[in-house]
Amino acid sequence: MSGRPVNVFAAERGNAFMTDIARWLVEAAQLCGRAASLHQDRLPAADGSINFVVAPHELFGLSHATDDELRRAMSASVPICTEQPGTPWFNLTAALVADAPFVLDINQHGVDALRVRGFEADHLRLGGVPSMVATQPKRDLDLVFLGGSTPRRNARLASLAPLLWDRATELRMFRITAPVDGDVPGVVIGRAKYQLLGRSRIALNIHRDDVTPGYFEWARMVEAMANGCAVLTEPSTGYAPLTEGVHFVGTGQLEHELSELLDDPERCRQIGAAARAAVLDEHPLRASLAPLLDGIDERTA
Repeated sequence: MSGRPVNVFAAERGNAFMTDIARWLVEAAQLCGRAASLHQDRLPAADGSINFVVAPHELFGLSHATDDELRRAMSASVPICTEQPGTPWFNLTAALVADAPFVLDINQHGVDALRVRGFEADHLRLGGVPSMVATQPKRDLDLVFLGGSTPRRNARLASLAPLLWDRATELRMFRITAPVDGDVPGVVIGRAKYQLLGRSRIALNIHRDDVTPGYFEWARMVEAMANGCAVLTEPSTGYAPLTEGVHFVGTGQLEHELSELLDDPERCRQIGAAARAAVLDEHPLRASLAPLLDGIDERTA
C-alpha cells in the first residue's frame, strides 16, 4: 500500500444509492494501492487520512452532532457532491460544506455551479469498478427503468406504453419522501440492482424535470453500462469522455429510438459492449480517482 489511507463516509440513515457510490470509491481506492474503508458510524476526523464524504448533505444533515463538531468534521473532509444544481439538495450541500478546504462533484455541471459560489471544486468522474458487474445472468428483459417517481417521468413512461405493453419490462419506481433504503417499495440496490441491469438489453433514462440542458446521471449510467446495457436517455450534457451514439443513445424522440432499439438486438449488443469497455477498461473509476488522491496528498501534506 502507498499513499495516505482513504476513509469514505456515508450516512447510515441516508440514501442507499449513496452507499453504493461510497463502496465504489472504497474499491477504486484499493485498486489504486491505498488502504481504504467505508464508515457509516462516525464523522470524519483530522487523523492524517483522506476523508471522502459522499452526499455531505446527508452525512452532516442527518447527524446529531453539535455545530462545533460538524465544523471540525467538515474541515477534515473532502465532500463529494452528488446532487443536481438547482435542486434543494444541491443548495443544502453548498451551505453545509463551507468549512471544507475544497470539494468534488461527480458532474461537471456541479463543479461549475460550485465554483460560481466561490468553492475550490474539482471533477470526480465516475467510472466502473469490478464489483458492479453482474454474474452472467440471462438477458431475458427488453428494458429496465430505475428512478424516483416524478410527474414528468410518470407522464413520459405512460406515453411509451404502446411500445412496452407486450415487452419484458421492469419499471422500478419509488417515491422520494425520505432517504431511500432497500425497504422502500420499488427500490433495488447493490448486487440485486446489478443483476437486474445485467438481465436487460436496454436501460432507459428519463430526466426528473424539464430543466435543460439535461443532467447526465453518471451513477445510473455507469452501473448500467458496466453491465452491458444499451443506455437510451433524453438529451444530456456533461458526459465526456463518453461519446453519444457510440456508448449510449441520446435523443429527444424517445418513442422513435426506443422502437428501433427494441427491434434491433444486435445494435443494443454493440452499444452495450462499447459502453462496458469504456467504463470498465478505458475510463474506470480508479483512473479518475488516482490523480485526485495524489493531488490531495500534495495539497494537504
